[in-house]
Amino acid sequence: MKTDEVISLISRIRQRANELIVDQLEQRGVSGIVPSHGNILVQLYRHGPLPISRLATLVGRKKNTLTVLVGKLKTTGYVELCKSPEDSRVTLVELTDKGQVFRQQFEHISSNLLEMTWGDMPLLEREALIGSLEKLERNLGG
Repeated sequence: MKTDEVISLISRIRQRANELIVDQLEQRGVSGIVPSHGNILVQLYRHGPLPISRLATLVGRKKNTLTVLVGKLKTTGYVELCKSPEDSRVTLVELTDKGQVFRQQFEHISSNLLEMTWGDMPLLEREALIGSLEKLERNLGG
């Protein structure tokens, strides 16, 4: 087993997953969405409108990187920025109608990706893999 190639292997898996996502988006005629938007949309679907700082924490991105990604989602009409009703200094990221309508396609693409990723791998192996990956993340300071 080539344990010194773990980062390369993770990178190849991520690249292949991104290619599959892009392919699925293209098949559905979806534009303006790229794989790096996925976790942002997941958090907005789960939690509703979020302050940019909280969203950055949830997706594990620096605030300036997240601001660029959110800006692209705003330009393409999937999200909008608005002031928090509780504190006008806080900017919230909120899904638009277009972003809400996209949810069904998003969930279908996500489901397809997970099905392809896991294939026929038994649940115990899946859980062991997730545990190992979480440990790798902690080892790297995550």
